[in-house]
Amino acid sequence: MIKTLIFLHGWGADGSIWRKQIQAFQERFEVQAPTISAWDPAWLEAYLQKFSLADCLLVGWSLGGMLLLEVLAGQSAAVGGLVLAGVAPVFCSQAGHPWGQPPAAVRAMRRALKNSPAKVLQDFAGNCLAPGEEAFHGEIAALFTGGNAADLAQGLDYLLNQDLRPLMARLPASPVIIQGDLDRIVPPEQGRFLHEQLPGSRLHLLQGAGHLPFWTEAERFNGILEEVIRERQGG
Repeated sequence: MIKTLIFLHGWGADGSIWRKQIQAFQERFEVQAPTISAWDPAWLEAYLQKFSLADCLLVGWSLGGMLLLEVLAGQSAAVGGLVLAGVAPVFCSQAGHPWGQPPAAVRAMRRALKNSPAKVLQDFAGNCLAPGEEAFHGEIAALFTGGNAADLAQGLDYLLNQDLRPLMARLPASPVIIQGDLDRIVPPEQGRFLHEQLPGSRLHLLQGAGHLPFWTEAERFNGILEEVIRERQGG
């Protein structure tokens, strides 16, 4: 029985980026959207210990989703439900996994943080939108303003170095994967790879959506969450 929804944000944002999901579900469920204060699995593991995960729907986006997968792979507690939005098993491209971002581009972002973190964030926010989603630019720009340079650098280091592929066999069964088909940050091939690697998973490829489907396609995104909740509630 799902009682609590926990939303985990990605790089450059904070918990407020889940505003549309909070508004949609808070009257029926306990909704948590913490601001992740350290891109470290130990932080998230400690946070999740406050909840009975069997009663939770966990929703991770991008870097927050990667962190969530790392934590879940290291523990045996049952999970009520798992949704992964724009999550990459390996964020940067490497031999045998060509679908990630060029490591040199992420390193350049890290260097630029020293002098112009605000510009780095706004450039990233713009790239989160797909062609055709430009009308959301003003809203999105306001959501990517937080975090100090050290925290942002820590997140980029995680994206540069983490490879979750060896953990796939230890993850909860039957996750739901939501992926924008025009995502320029985590290309759709990443979602397809996850789908192939995770038994019983379902892939929702949202046409016309970029890296922020929970914002730009909130109605469709929330509808998928409703389906997951109904299934977990048994009807």
